[in-house]
Amino acid sequence: MAERRVPEKAEISAIYEVGKILTSTMNLSRALGTSLRTLQSILGFDRTAIHLPDAATREIRMEVSSGYTAEERSRARYVWGEGIVGKTMKSGSPIALPDVRQEPSFLDKTRAHVKSGEPLSYISVPIKIGAEALGVLTAERIGRAGTQALEADARTLTVIGCLIGQALKLHAAINRLQEEFQKQRQELEKTIRKTYRIENIVGQSKRMQEVFASVTSVASSRATVLLRGESGTGKERIARAIHLASPRAEGAFVTVNCAALPETLLESELFGHKRGAFTGAIEERKGRFEQAGGGTIFLDEVGDIPLPTQVKLLRVLQERKFERLGENKTISVDVRIIAATNADLEMMVEEGRFREDLFYRLNVIPIYLPPLRDRREDILPLTEHFLDRFNREHAKSVSLAPEVLRLLSEYRWPGNVRELENLVERVVVMSKSSTVHVHDLPRTIRIFPTDPGEGLSSVPAAPAVSPGTGDKRTDAPSRAAYLRSMEKEELRKALEGTGWVIARAAKVLGWTPRQVAYKMKKHSLASPWKK
Repeated sequence: MAERRVPEKAEISAIYEVGKILTSTMNLSRALGTSLRTLQSILGFDRTAIHLPDAATREIRMEVSSGYTAEERSRARYVWGEGIVGKTMKSGSPIALPDVRQEPSFLDKTRAHVKSGEPLSYISVPIKIGAEALGVLTAERIGRAGTQALEADARTLTVIGCLIGQALKLHAAINRLQEEFQKQRQELEKTIRKTYRIENIVGQSKRMQEVFASVTSVASSRATVLLRGESGTGKERIARAIHLASPRAEGAFVTVNCAALPETLLESELFGHKRGAFTGAIEERKGRFEQAGGGTIFLDEVGDIPLPTQVKLLRVLQERKFERLGENKTISVDVRIIAATNADLEMMVEEGRFREDLFYRLNVIPIYLPPLRDRREDILPLTEHFLDRFNREHAKSVSLAPEVLRLLSEYRWPGNVRELENLVERVVVMSKSSTVHVHDLPRTIRIFPTDPGEGLSSVPAAPAVSPGTGDKRTDAPSRAAYLRSMEKEELRKALEGTGWVIARAAKVLGWTPRQVAYKMKKHSLASPWKK
């Protein structure tokens, strides 16, 4: 009994080791080769091979082997049902031969077996998933005698064939998913390129035509661009247009919102970190600059970068070099930098909140994006563009009444193009009829006064007069203050009604969370829970 335990332990060990190998890597070819060599090492086989059918011709070829030369492997080609390999593939049953030289159906296409004058035991088992045969696993040993040992080898290889079948099936599914993902990615890239091409950006005004001319001029260079303008004016869209019109269009376009990340994470996000660099850094990670190599990195809200991180960013701008957190190795990167801000960087420099040298490094080519109120001739084309887009997206056919279009043209749009986009989507989704009227618009639009000096809109609304001030319709400062107070009051009510949850308040107001956060800062509103 003791003599029989050693082979049994070897067989169990072989199954365990092969299973571990097949699940430890995504490199299938390497895993299969290592598995065959493991079978030779543990079970003492002289040659092992995996034969797989060609998807188009169904010709069965020796794809992976151990113990065969490249020339011998190239000769091993079988049709369905031909030779021992072809029979195993067709029948789906294992074949074990004590001496392959005595088997007439053995074709020896590799010509590797005629070199030996000793008996050659040969085992051929199907690689299966259920009843489906995916390939054939073969193994041979010189001079192994005894039917019982041969049957034990066949049983072991049959189990291993099932493990290999699972690995083949899994990797085939992964490959299909990757192909589908690649197709979707290519379609998305086509859509993005079509959408963000400079000629597809809506803007008929003289101010926007000047912006488009600047984009066309700067796109072909690698110079740093600083996009300036109020929140919602389309800075990221212009940044993408610059990237797609540049020689780097095939490279990555990586966006970093510097205001959305706390100081402790921003440096790691930009430059990456080494494993163990800080608590929670369980693995090495590339930063956004490395990810954007060969392409463009867009630093949005660059004015919110803390001073310690500004020092590292300055070096990247100067030398295109940096170090990951917790690592001394210097990394060089070929990347174009486009930054954007709605902050007064000159004032921040004077106050010591922004480095002067970094400002001048960023301000190589400044492009100013005008607010929507300064290019009113673009309001109606933008409205039509958004209306057409959201009607298609939501399968509707909503139109805007003439008085609505007039009111939208007179409104000051403190949230700029983003606010207009959100408003159009909101009325399309919420509209119960085919035509949107003034009473369907949000209260913030209906009650806001028009531009100072233009007179109030004739659309019925709350009087544009602050309590106790009398009639101030021609007093621009008073009306501007009233506009701000109404905006603050609407924002406060929305926040209180949603428990000061920014995302919920944004839905109520028809804004984005980023707009809400910006306006909270603007009006000095803060959650009572944080006080």
